Amino acid sequence: MIKKCILGMTLLATVTFGFTSCSKDDDDAAEQICESCTLQSETIELCDNGDDTYTLTAGGESETITKEELSGVSPEDFVGLICSLGEIAP
Repeated sequence: MIKKCILGMTLLATVTFGFTSCSKDDDDAAEQICESCTLQSETIELCDNGDDTYTLTAGGESETITKEELSGVSPEDFVGLICSLGEIAP
């Protein structure tokens, strides 16, 4: 009976520590930096993921792009170009 009790307590402690000691903690998370503009009532947003990738969101859809895909253009200018080109497109 004692062995079952000790085993149960050990299992409970293991599960408890497993849930409370996560490797990624939201308390230390940095705020995500995003650039955005509005085109035809839709928000175009480019957010820095902090790992040389960006999440481009438009029209309810998201796509991950790399820093290389920006071709040396800043995220702010990239979003501005999308909105500028969208305004002149027929």
